Amino acid sequence: MELTVEPQAQEKLQKYVDEGKDLLLDFDDGVGALSNVGTCTLASVFRIIAVSKGAEQKDYNKSLSSNMGDFRYKGYSEMYMDPKMRLVINPTNKMLSLRGSNSGELTGMVTVEDLSTEA
Repeated sequence: MELTVEPQAQEKLQKYVDEGKDLLLDFDDGVGALSNVGTCTLASVFRIIAVSKGAEQKDYNKSLSSNMGDFRYKGYSEMYMDPKMRLVINPTNKMLSLRGSNSGELTGMVTVEDLSTEA
């Protein structure tokens, strides 16, 4: 699996890379300490989480290569991903959007959260 981060999307994420943080592609389904949901839900979406370099996050046990470096993710969330994905800027609302080569839009509004002080 691979992720292409389009140039405008890179601009939104570059500061975290420059600060030496690890990026997680999180499927926020209520699993794990970093979940906003807290319990299992039908409103599952992808988000990007910046954490301190090398922070132990046992739930994020796989790595996805991208043109910005690797993103860690929960291995079981692959069933919700496409083999080739793109992170783009939605021209209408300027939000990040995750799109798959087969499925189309996976998450229309991908939030970015910096949890490096917590995680």
